[in-house]
Amino acid sequence: MTDAGPPRPWENLYPTHLRNYQFDLTPGPDHPADILTLAAERFGALPAFTVAHLDGTTESLSFVEAVRLSDAFAGYLESVLHLSAGDVVAVKLPNGLAFPIVVFGAWKAGLIVTPVNPFYTADETIHQIRDSGAKVIVTEGTMADNLKGNLVELAVVLADGASFPNRTSAPFGNGFTGESLDGKHGRHALVTALASKEIPSGRRSTIALYQYTGGTTGRSKGAVITAANLLATAVIIRDFFNGFGAPIEQGTALTALPLYHIFAFLFGMLVYVEAGTQNVIVPLARPVANLQPAFKRFKIDWMAGVDTLYAGLLAEPWFRETPPRLRFAIAGGAALRPSVAAEWEKLVGPILEGYGLTETTGIVSCNPPTAARRSGSIGLPVPGTDIRIVDKQGCEVPMGESGELLVRGAQVAAGYHAGEAELAKSFDGGWLRTGDVAAFDASGMLVLRDRTKDMVLVSGFNVYPNEVEAVLTSHPGVAEAAVIGVPDDRTGESVKAFVVLRNPRPSIAELDRHCRASLAAYKVPREFVARAELPKSAVGKILRVALRGEFGNSEASRR
Repeated sequence: MTDAGPPRPWENLYPTHLRNYQFDLTPGPDHPADILTLAAERFGALPAFTVAHLDGTTESLSFVEAVRLSDAFAGYLESVLHLSAGDVVAVKLPNGLAFPIVVFGAWKAGLIVTPVNPFYTADETIHQIRDSGAKVIVTEGTMADNLKGNLVELAVVLADGASFPNRTSAPFGNGFTGESLDGKHGRHALVTALASKEIPSGRRSTIALYQYTGGTTGRSKGAVITAANLLATAVIIRDFFNGFGAPIEQGTALTALPLYHIFAFLFGMLVYVEAGTQNVIVPLARPVANLQPAFKRFKIDWMAGVDTLYAGLLAEPWFRETPPRLRFAIAGGAALRPSVAAEWEKLVGPILEGYGLTETTGIVSCNPPTAARRSGSIGLPVPGTDIRIVDKQGCEVPMGESGELLVRGAQVAAGYHAGEAELAKSFDGGWLRTGDVAAFDASGMLVLRDRTKDMVLVSGFNVYPNEVEAVLTSHPGVAEAAVIGVPDDRTGESVKAFVVLRNPRPSIAELDRHCRASLAAYKVPREFVARAELPKSAVGKILRVALRGEFGNSEASRR
């Protein structure tokens, strides 16, 4: 049980039975590893994970099959690789059926999982492996080959060709079966590991994940996500949606975001599993046309995505011709543009913007799944979450004023792995300093202004890039926009906008007039740069940090 904590005025917008919320973990699983096992007892042969391939074919694992295979992998990790409780396994895999098997198997062996972005370069991967202290990496052959010479201390488990077309004769129908040495621990085939008859010991680690931040504002850091963090977060999300009368249960969900990311991981590996929901996984969502087979084959009830994914789908003719009717979609990871939200709701159905960080196990707030939706808001703090909004001196600001958002709750990470300096900067007396600027609006809903590091200071006035970007993308000739601050001799900083344009292409003068109609003069970009595309993270978040100082290979016009 948790205590009621400090006042939570936003609970006035909750249903009565969610007010003074106290969650209780005692009736549920003792560890995230057990979520799959308990789900198999309830849902048995129903499909748990399905991969929708680009060619229209699919592969599925039932809940029972997923339990059997993850048990086998756990036994192999213990008996063959001789890993000890608390050892770390790096998982660098694209979306597929192997991902949940490996993660649940590692947890069942008492290990800590550190998911690695499959698009990471060798240097980025090596940093995470060394920082986390991983002893094993599960990956594909090409990715392993790119790391040669740096894997001497690691055991390498290869998941090449991991496919499940005929599970009655073998755990995998085909795939890598040879053993070739790569360092003193050698290479192992996942197909071999999944044929293991060893029974896992049942040990558990209090730490479940070293979940690395996206690194969008600097070197990525490993958040220490405990088993209790994951269990609490799953319960909070379940109770939030149940409390508003829109439970996520059974049905079909679409996972287009990469599973290594905390947003997709939280829903795809925990929420959907516990709910008995069939999780339809798309191996790669770029280009967004890759999602067409999944939408054509399955009636999708729920999905989670980022703004650019939803905007990309809305631009696809096939999607517009036969739009799906989702119960609701969840948007996070980056600000949801009001224009995208309005068009999605008109064509598809409800879209609920939420907010979370790696350090909060993926969620802080979400718009309620009700008929009344509020564009531009990141919703209500989810049950059991405490919020403070403070000024630079750490004093709480009056309702309606902006300040740094601080979060406390059962979903907040224990800290950073091997990062005492970062811990001191980010965690203050049990409160996580998010680095994000937020405010409560007049109705009590949270509004996210921007990151403190992204805020532009023009002649002493704060300019929030999200606001300027929303105005720019409301112009029909602007597909995407990103705003940064650049040094300015007269005003300290000025606003610079990067835009991806549609045909017919608007002129710079037209964009300037469009901005002036909605923004104060100091917020209007002094420079516009047309780009063919904007840099994005693996989940589709536009990377402002990559644009800072990047002025070449573009058409620039200064007004």
